[in-house]
Amino acid sequence: MKKILKSIKMLMFFTAFVVLSGCSDELLDQQNNNATSTANFGSSVAEVEAAVNGAFHPITDTFFWGRIIHTGAMLRSDEFNVFPFGGNTAMSTFQGEPGSARWATEPWQQAYKSIARCNNIIENVNEEGIPDTDTRNSLVGQAYFLRAFDYWYLVNIYGSVPLVVGLPDLDNVLVDQASASEIWNQIISDLEMAESLLPASWDGDNLGRPTSGAATALKGKSYLYMKDYPAAATALQSLVGQYSLLPTAQYGENFSTTNENNQESVFELQFLGQTSFAWGTDIPGTGTMGNFHIDYAPPAKSPDRSHVVNSWLKDLFETNNDEVRRNETLAYDYPGSTGYGGTDFLTDFADDIATANDAGMEPIFSKKYAGLDLGTRDQVDFLGTNVGNNWRVIRYADVLLMLAEALNESNQPDLAGPYVDQVRLRAGLSTITDLNLDQVAMRQAIIEERAMELAGEGHRFFDLVRWGLANDYLGATSLHGAHPKSLSGGTFQANKHELVWIPASEIDANPNLVQNPGY
Repeated sequence: MKKILKSIKMLMFFTAFVVLSGCSDELLDQQNNNATSTANFGSSVAEVEAAVNGAFHPITDTFFWGRIIHTGAMLRSDEFNVFPFGGNTAMSTFQGEPGSARWATEPWQQAYKSIARCNNIIENVNEEGIPDTDTRNSLVGQAYFLRAFDYWYLVNIYGSVPLVVGLPDLDNVLVDQASASEIWNQIISDLEMAESLLPASWDGDNLGRPTSGAATALKGKSYLYMKDYPAAATALQSLVGQYSLLPTAQYGENFSTTNENNQESVFELQFLGQTSFAWGTDIPGTGTMGNFHIDYAPPAKSPDRSHVVNSWLKDLFETNNDEVRRNETLAYDYPGSTGYGGTDFLTDFADDIATANDAGMEPIFSKKYAGLDLGTRDQVDFLGTNVGNNWRVIRYADVLLMLAEALNESNQPDLAGPYVDQVRLRAGLSTITDLNLDQVAMRQAIIEERAMELAGEGHRFFDLVRWGLANDYLGATSLHGAHPKSLSGGTFQANKHELVWIPASEIDANPNLVQNPGY
């Protein structure tokens, strides 16, 4: 699929150059090949394939996964102590309010843009237009998966949102919010459709598209969030043996441009380093680049100042003697630590270390998705335009840990241990099964294992919320001791910051929408 994005959907305009303050007229004056007309739609495979690609584009765009979901949602985690940078970082430091901070509007709009395109495919593609069953199912199955994916992030970021699963009704454009439980039920329904329609694997240029296994994994994850642990265990158990962990020496390939879409990858979003750049523009030749680099690069490299990693995570790695995962997750002064392009850490990160020291922080920085594997510091664009690392949304290691959690919460800690052990053994650590942990101790072991295995991959904040631990670690008094958001002074408020605010522009356009509590 990455090749398709490069050769078909992401047509390159070599003469266009765009900066943050403006856009090339030639670049903007293009037909939007990511959108499709509903008139006579669904009569050709090529047309529907283009529509499916178009449904991906809002997701990988700068205004959603390409960047904004990170700075607006995932950096709220206790992993990251964010340097304040005005409205750009107010949401990630729990200091944002409607009208005074950025980034609540864009993910909402991009998700619904993708949903509308999925609805068009689901409603209009049929046997008459595409007689071949396998081809038709693979296309419609992707639409069901992507719609579930969109709603998964909408419900976890915003809570109760409008549930739109059909073509626009011009007589009823002011849609009420559905409850979170209704959204979750729709997600499960869509994923079950995707499971039944999608192939088990793709090959060639289609490698990286969602599979039936990806649908099952997201379904199991959804059941886990719904606290339906038996259903989560059943779904996730069915994936055991379908995937495998990369060998220890290749752990870092889970985050680099090397060996993408490998045997550990259950679903990853495809990104490309590009030469043309338009901020959040839904036209060919733009988007699908790793602008998330802005948020994971070290402070001296990021235009938004980025963050330092809080020391509790470093301490967790060191307490467990976990060098395998530490070395691919964190950049700080340990033996053999390197920076961009393999440069010695202390040399390459000298300015970043000074920034951290001046702020009274231990100089610990992110390594995953920071572009250190792509070249020297000056070779990696500060906006991430040439960053093309696929984002691994669900890895098999995550599946194993979610399965362990589902079993443990079903009061079966003895069955949970072996799945945790698979992940620990790959990291060169001792097993826990022989410790005969009870449910409470196993729960803590899983929490810590997820922190080490999945650090910096966008799971931690959502985990803390669903575990009921966000206030314990991010509230006014943090169990970490040093507050994870000390650089900004922001603190998590229970019954408010579990969600972000419904965009004010959406409420202005639709008075049926009700703002989230606390805003």
